[in-house]
Amino acid sequence: MKKINYLAIILLVGLCLFALPTQGFAIAGGHGGGTSSGRSSGRGSFGGRSYGGSYFSSRSYGRDSYGYYGPSTGPSSYEQTGFLALAVLSVGGVSAFSIVKNKRQKKRLKAEILSRMSGTAKEKKAQFLEIQKIFMKIQSAWEEETPEKARSCYTDKLFAEHQKVLQKNKADGVRNHTKKITIQEVGNYRQIHENSFAIRIDFRCCDYSVDRKDGRVISGSKTQRQYFSQIWYFDFSEKEKRWQADFIQPIMLD
Repeated sequence: MKKINYLAIILLVGLCLFALPTQGFAIAGGHGGGTSSGRSSGRGSFGGRSYGGSYFSSRSYGRDSYGYYGPSTGPSSYEQTGFLALAVLSVGGVSAFSIVKNKRQKKRLKAEILSRMSGTAKEKKAQFLEIQKIFMKIQSAWEEETPEKARSCYTDKLFAEHQKVLQKNKADGVRNHTKKITIQEVGNYRQIHENSFAIRIDFRCCDYSVDRKDGRVISGSKTQRQYFSQIWYFDFSEKEKRWQADFIQPIMLD
């Protein structure tokens, strides 16, 4: 039954896409434009090898471009309604297909990660959830400039690195913010040793820095969420009896 639904969505999208190119440009009337958003990551202050006072010191932003094509004779109201209906169906079909595809991909990646982990099924699921909890706790601590609140999530090495960067930010009169964080994907699990592993975490967030005196934004954007990809390295602490983040390696995205 699910396969039939997927096929129906695909056929609907295909029909709309074939119908739109011959008619769709008429909808534009006398103007058009679009936005392309860049995906970025960087050699960041947040656990990377080099530091620049912000969550990431290298980033790329999307650019908005608008064009005016001049006056033209438009279609009738009946045609406009038909074109609009096709556009809505097309967008809805693509969105539905993307959601289904994304859910299936996440489920597949999770199953792949669990298959590579050691332990019982219950222990594997607990570890998978713990990875994401540690990630979010460290993000929250960074945003609040209180790494000690997530101390048990850090190894001594990474904790010292984050403290060092936050202290430098304060000395420079800069404060970095990472807000509206959502994990997009977790994958590429790799066991390094019995008590250590690496895993890739993809996420979106608003990453920006402000002047501590007047709150002026000096880099980044409060509203534009960017896409980041990092490899997180974890070690198991015998003392704490839990996994801890030891190193964060950013992946450069074009």
